[in-house]
Order: sequence, then structure tokens, then C-alpha cells
Amino acid sequence: MKVRYQFKVAETEDEFEQIFRLNHATFAGELEQYPTLESGRLVDKFHEKNTYLIALAAGKVIGMMSMHSQPPFSVAGKLADPSVLDPYGRLTEIRLLAVEPEHRHGVVMAGLILTGFEYVRSDALVISAHVDKLRLYRGLGFTELGPPVQSGQAMYVPMVVRVADFAGRIERWKRRIAAAS
Repeated sequence: MKVRYQFKVAETEDEFEQIFRLNHATFAGELEQYPTLESGRLVDKFHEKNTYLIALAAGKVIGMMSMHSQPPFSVAGKLADPSVLDPYGRLTEIRLLAVEPEHRHGVVMAGLILTGFEYVRSDALVISAHVDKLRLYRGLGFTELGPPVQSGQAMYVPMVVRVADFAGRIERWKRRIAAAS
């Protein structure tokens, strides 16, 4: 049976609660970036300025991506010299990206990034990429800004891609998502 996904901006309390639980499962449970909490919820430190994009399957949040365009950016804290970001102009940070394991080999990440791209009014995207996913992010056009940095038990690499360079990939993604929906 083919899974049908819906991509949208999170709006309801229930959607946010599911986001917090997915974040905890991913970043505390799986990646051990944060300690596990009895509540089973992880609210991002930039929650108030984030826009949350979600992937739904049968009405359940199975993927999420948060992003914001307001300094400070967490990626700057992972750089020896944050001024390396200056030449990139206005930035949007993809702050968190989490997908339930059983949905990771489909179009969910592409759908989240494509949906997020509709909201970007910046010159470049920055992200702290998990070291195990560097090949994926390089394939999306991101380049390293510095060496890996440890956060809890996880290692992340600060990366950037210019929006103009990234835009060329959008049509290919739209076709892939349309074929899977």
C-alpha cells in the first residue's frame, strides 16, 4: 500500500506536541545529543522564532523540519570564526530535521525541504549536518564551513548552500514528490 504524505506548516497544539515527541525520540533517544527526559518531549531553544514544517501520514506527524531567519544562528556557535557566514548575506537556518525511521527512505525529507523552500526569503541556507548524513547534504549542494563539532554524543558539521544554487534542484524534487503522492 502506497503511503500518502501531506506537507504543511504546523498549526495546531496537537501537531506541536507530536513535533516535540518526535524531536525527543530523534535527538535525545536516537542521536543522544540531549539527555532523555521523563516527559518524552524536547522543545527547541529557538521554538518561539521557528517555523515548523511537518510531514503527515494518515494524520500523524512522521517528519518535521524547523527553520528561522533571525540571528543568532546555532550554526555560528559551531564555527571558530562566525564571520565566515558574512559573505552569504541573509541566512535561513534549517534548525532541526527529524523523520520517523520507517519513513526515511522515501520522499519525506525532500518534501519537507521543498515545502520549506517556499518560505525562504534569504540568500543562503545554513545547517548543522549530522556527520552520518554528510553525503546526503553534499548531494543537496551544501558545503562545509568548518570541522565537525560535538554536541552531546552527536557530531555535526556546519554547512551552507546559496539559495540560487539550491533552486536548480527544486523541479526534480517536485516530480519525485508528485510521483510518490
